[in-house]
Amino acid sequence: MLIFPAIDLMGGQAVRLEKGARDSRRIVGTPLELVDKFERGPLIHVVDLDGAFAGSIQQWALIEQLAARHAIQVGGGVRSADDLKRLFDADVNRVVLGTAAMRDPGLLAHAIKSWGAARIVVALDVKDGAVAVAGWVEKIDVRPSAAAKSLADLGVRNILCTAVHRDGMLEGPDVAILNEMRFADARLSIIASGGVSSLDDLRTLRENKMAAAIVGKALYAGRFTLDEALSC
Repeated sequence: MLIFPAIDLMGGQAVRLEKGARDSRRIVGTPLELVDKFERGPLIHVVDLDGAFAGSIQQWALIEQLAARHAIQVGGGVRSADDLKRLFDADVNRVVLGTAAMRDPGLLAHAIKSWGAARIVVALDVKDGAVAVAGWVEKIDVRPSAAAKSLADLGVRNILCTAVHRDGMLEGPDVAILNEMRFADARLSIIASGGVSSLDDLRTLRENKMAAAIVGKALYAGRFTLDEALSC
């Protein structure tokens, strides 16, 4: 299982939120310093939170600087083919589609055809048992497993699943939701996000055959180091 440290961007700073609430923002560092600190991570998960809330990418210059320093995957406000092209032209390794994947199947199909399924990740975020979009403030009335199966049929191979109620709370991952995604279709690789608080949590995710785990607040809170996470 791969370990991806997370850097969430808001107002040019690296921040952490609780349960995706904008007013829970806490600054945790400078993005460019953090990307160097996390250099041993195989890939760094970068989210433009301003972009997610606004519905369009806001921090282009900073994303381009981060991509020049380390392998990253980027999400938050990606809404068009032009956004995808500009991100990949900036040497972003993988792009995360969330709201756009749910609302624009044509864009998702174009992304997979143009750049390959390996470079496209779909964020399937779960809030109150439903799929959440638009910065987690709107819900789509569909079971996550049904959405995952439909995405697999469209050619998606990487699903990033965040249990919103666990995000930033250090309460442990929601393994039941993650396995619901994993068992929805054998073609899918699941990237787990939300709630990781300990090395034991990472071991549990590995035992449940997650492809990767995103770690954010636990690193910033000093629960463990990135080196410890990579070695556990």
